[in-house]
Amino acid sequence: YFPVDEGGYKRIYTQEKKGFAQAKLTKDGQDIAILSISDTLNNPSAKDKFKESTEQIGGYPAVNQGSNSTVLLVGDRFQVKVRSKDSSFDDGDRRDWLSKFDLRGLSKL
Repeated sequence: YFPVDEGGYKRIYTQEKKGFAQAKLTKDGQDIAILSISDTLNNPSAKDKFKESTEQIGGYPAVNQGSNSTVLLVGDRFQVKVRSKDSSFDDGDRRDWLSKFDLRGLSKL
């Protein structure tokens, strides 16, 4: 469900366990972002932050967490997050990469 490598960006998986997967996004050997998917099944309160959301990406509610993370709630269950690790990777970049996840496929799980 993670975006594919493209345009000099590479995805390197760093953690996978039941209900959670994470990958680094690198460009030119630099870590620029962290991509993750987490299941809220065992932590339903994690969905609370989306109740007041007025923004959407790909038809799913989106919120910013602090100044360097953007998160979606997919299928009322999965949190999909992109967190900037480099100041050159801004809010627009995070939103662009969130839209590259297979959100539709994830929503069907």
